[in-house]
Amino acid sequence: MKNLIILLGLILPLSLLAAEADHYTVSSDKNLFSDLEDANDLMTRESNRMLKEKLAQINQKGSCESMKEEDLYKNLREVFANHRSGKLIKDVLYTDKYPTIKIPLDDSIYGPWSVLNGFLLGRKKASESPLALAPLIKVGDVVVGTDKLEHLFGMGYQYFDRHYLRGHTLRRVLKRGIFFEKTILGGNVLATGVFAYADLAANFNGMRFWNHMLQKRDDVLGKEHNIGPYIECHSGKWTQVKSIDYTEYMDLSSDESMNCSKFASRGGVKKYKEYLRKNQATCPRRPDLFSDLQRKYDIPTQGDKKGRPLAHWILNDDGNGKVSYFNEF
Repeated sequence: MKNLIILLGLILPLSLLAAEADHYTVSSDKNLFSDLEDANDLMTRESNRMLKEKLAQINQKGSCESMKEEDLYKNLREVFANHRSGKLIKDVLYTDKYPTIKIPLDDSIYGPWSVLNGFLLGRKKASESPLALAPLIKVGDVVVGTDKLEHLFGMGYQYFDRHYLRGHTLRRVLKRGIFFEKTILGGNVLATGVFAYADLAANFNGMRFWNHMLQKRDDVLGKEHNIGPYIECHSGKWTQVKSIDYTEYMDLSSDESMNCSKFASRGGVKKYKEYLRKNQATCPRRPDLFSDLQRKYDIPTQGDKKGRPLAHWILNDDGNGKVSYFNEF
């Protein structure tokens, strides 16, 4: 018991960053998402406004020609980060500007969760937390949890930093992300009990987002995906030269009804599948569209001696089941 308390003390403060999304209580197959307004244009406008304001502040500190790349990103992460520090995410979560769907936890697919399935979703006061179950937001044609935007900016930057700035192999970076998803970001019974492949996909596309900021290096999916830079150094000043479009980074791989999650407990698997059965739902919701994702991410993973594609690390082709902590990946 003493060891369990110590472990809870170490993991839970970080696990509070974890949130899950429910794509089934309000089903796109029933066209209930059709009335949800696309938030991409508003996110783009607000992102561009915040970015320009931040660049103006940065430019007051000195010439962009003498600024280290890492220092630029440190400043930009005051805009693009998670709900604890990112201005954009705070704007999405804590204002009424953005069209979202908020599903009460007790009414959701995770309503039957107990602490044995995932402490953060199963504890008595979980329903009082506004961040336990992420609101749903529409980005282009895709509906995702707002937590995926946090993964895009937050873990996405960590992927970018380690792969592009520190020179770690992509395989090493992806495996590190998997480790965090299995521990402090959800996938164990001390957190939410949900191992979300959709989080891993958002992390990966966040790496692409940060790489496009200056576009000093080719996109990992290929040169044809080089859509940056968003900002450049001109006459000693950082200048935004292209608008951000989030549809470039949010695809169906970040939809948990398409990129199926796994769970920390067998009880969690049973409860999740029972909910799907009662509601005549499946995961993936559209196998044909999931095949499109597999083709998109059928790119060799740099540093993987087994020659496995990116899809291996960020897509789940096994459906909902129990996550393995030792022999998976």
